[in-house]
Amino acid sequence: MKELFEFLNSPFWIKHTHENYRTPDDIYYRNKDQKNFVKDWESIKREIVKYRKTNAIPLFIKALNKKFWFYPSDSILRKADELEKAGTILYQKIKENSSFRDEFFLDSMIEEAITSALYEGANSTRAKAQELIASGNKPKNKDEWMLINNYQAMKWVKGNQQEEVTPSLIMRVHEIVTRNTLEGDDANFSGNFRDDEVFVDSSLGERKHEGIDHTKIRVALEEAIDQSTKNPRYFPKVIRGILLHYFIAYIHPFFDGNGRTARTIFYFKALKNNLNFVELLSVSAYLKNHGKQYEKSFEKVVGNELDVTYFIDFNLDALLRAIEEVKRKMNYLFSIASIRSKFQVTDNQIGLLQRLALNQFRKISIEEYAATINKSREIARQELKQLHEWNLLEEEKQSKKFIYKVKKDELEKILASPM
Repeated sequence: MKELFEFLNSPFWIKHTHENYRTPDDIYYRNKDQKNFVKDWESIKREIVKYRKTNAIPLFIKALNKKFWFYPSDSILRKADELEKAGTILYQKIKENSSFRDEFFLDSMIEEAITSALYEGANSTRAKAQELIASGNKPKNKDEWMLINNYQAMKWVKGNQQEEVTPSLIMRVHEIVTRNTLEGDDANFSGNFRDDEVFVDSSLGERKHEGIDHTKIRVALEEAIDQSTKNPRYFPKVIRGILLHYFIAYIHPFFDGNGRTARTIFYFKALKNNLNFVELLSVSAYLKNHGKQYEKSFEKVVGNELDVTYFIDFNLDALLRAIEEVKRKMNYLFSIASIRSKFQVTDNQIGLLQRLALNQFRKISIEEYAATINKSREIARQELKQLHEWNLLEEEKQSKKFIYKVKKDELEKILASPM
């Protein structure tokens, strides 16, 4: 017992399990220059896994005869705590800023919709995607449907928090994200579980995973939902959403659209747990830039006796990085107020530039601006014309109406120059 106590409080254990949660292979690589370590490696490896499992939170899925688990290491709990604190402060700051609050939340929803579609292979650019969503036009092809569907799914998530997570709700989300995007026989399975086997290939075309037996999908999902939402053990609320993300991806209940569905359900569960700040974050943006690490996080789980900690760790890192991106965006919008030193702008003009800067394809008419600032049409026209004369807004005529949009490059050039 004394030896165990000392081992679990040793610098080695703290460094590789609590400061960072490393795989046994990674631990070996970092210590391979130590002869005694290499000599006793197999014994040390067994000890690491044994003591992690002994103190782990079990996540057994009986229908699959799989014993998933995760270890609540200091690093995992610290990241979850840091995320919730930073996210809550950020959410409150943005919520209290009336000049761009609504546009900021809308832009965040659009950002996740776009990056989720691009991550899944939609052939588009961020600029075209933003323009499509801003236009309100009907999608013309599969790629555009993916973008619009993801946007509609995020709207649905925000408006249906009274619902409980069930297999039926997961099917409903799948129906939304796959509308008019499935081809051939798969089109009959939008919002329906698959009735055959399915395989998952990596970005390099290698076969990485086989979805579970289709006859066990519903019962396995029910167990996974219970494990992540009703587990008697305590763990941070954000991790409950991450676990749902993992289990949906592992079970792979659909022929196509599993990733989009899993990420949407994560948002749903996080918001349901009152983690309102997640609506500001784009998880898919991080995944798009770190796709191989995302794939590897799944591989680490299966390759390390179903230890889901590795997937949780990756997703917490993704969310923390997303928080930093939101901070950057918020600080950029706040910095727009600094143009007061160059131009005699009103608070309303600053607010307009902040809102339009979030989406360079967003356009506004004189009438719309007048309604927004609750001023006469003439005052609104003068303020817009003034911003146009200062080269901050672009002016164009549509159907006898003047329409304005931000000249983002010019605005950023002014902000970058000494005030």
